[in-house]
Parts: sequence; C-alpha cells; structure tokens
Amino acid sequence: MNEILHLLCLGLFFTLPPILLLLRFKNQKPSWWLVLVMISVFGWLLVFGSFMFYQAHIGDLITQNQELPKGWDSDGASGLAVMFFGWLISLIYSLPWLIIFMLSVGVRKWGQKLQTD
Repeated sequence: MNEILHLLCLGLFFTLPPILLLLRFKNQKPSWWLVLVMISVFGWLLVFGSFMFYQAHIGDLITQNQELPKGWDSDGASGLAVMFFGWLISLIYSLPWLIIFMLSVGVRKWGQKLQTD
C-alpha cells in the first residue's frame, strides 16, 4: 500500500504544474501568485509524502524479509533536503513548464495578431 501511495504522490507531483498552468492558459485564472503558492506548497507536500511513503515501503519490505531495491541505504540526507527544500524542488521542476507556458502564450498572441491584420 505504501508503494502505491508513494507512486500516487510522485505522479501528482509531476502533473501539478502542467495542470495549474493549463488552467491559467485557458481561463486566465488563478492569478500568478496563487499558481506559484500552490506549486510550492502542494509540490512540497507531494514530494514529502512521496519520500515518507517510500521510506514506509522500505520498512514494509524489511519486516517481510523481501529483497530491498538497490541503493536503498545510500540516500544520504535526502530526507532533510525534502523537508527543508521540497518547495524549491517543486519550483525548479515547474520552470520548464513555465517556459512552455510562455511560448504558448506568445504563439496565441501572435495568432490573434495575424487574425486581426
């Protein structure tokens, strides 16, 4: 169950910025400050949830005496990085999506300009 929750959090993390930016592209809502706050806060929660559920999954594998994934014990300080900088990870991940959004807005404005001329 923890593995499924880990993958769910990870999948939601990867789809959060494109969904929010698609809503912004189509409806001009929500405002920019709300988009950035939602990406950073919900992104942090999803990264942290993914980390916690992965660690719980490793614990489940240990209690069941199953084979552990390669490199499970060499995560270093990834827990601290997720705890303190998960919001930054989320914002950095959203940068390529923001570039795609800006290009799309530019193409839309260029197309509207061509239609009016």
